[in-house]
Amino acid sequence: MKTLVLGMGNPILSDDGVGLIVARALEGNVPGIDVVTTEMVGLNVLDMLVGYDSVFVIDAATTKGKPFGDLHTLEEGEGSLHLFSSHGLNFLELVQLAKEFGNKMPEVAVIYGIKIGDDVAFGEGLSAELDQKLDSIIERIREDITSRLAN
Repeated sequence: MKTLVLGMGNPILSDDGVGLIVARALEGNVPGIDVVTTEMVGLNVLDMLVGYDSVFVIDAATTKGKPFGDLHTLEEGEGSLHLFSSHGLNFLELVQLAKEFGNKMPEVAVIYGIKIGDDVAFGEGLSAELDQKLDSIIERIREDITSRLAN
């Protein structure tokens, strides 16, 4: 089974780039996965998914009621910055639409959301508060993906 880890984010919007950083940290640390990072959203992402059987997605999230730096799996419609849009089709709808048009798309195994603040600021690198939690987030995602792939 061919598996992709897709990290999404914007590296010049501080904590919004956390999905990119976490995905890159997993490269070479989880056997049997490919890692791709992107700043793109929408239809542009579909080309990255072609040829994979499953995809794990990592993105910053603005989900209400979660503490800053919390790692959780997102359900459709929750506040991931790049996967769910109030303007048109969201990521899951795009994947489903591509399947309906006969394209082989991977199954979305998990969408990991990392809670960031509601106000995204310009700047490269993570905030000190999120950076302190980064190693734990990376390890938890690595363990979860490894466990899921073993089953």
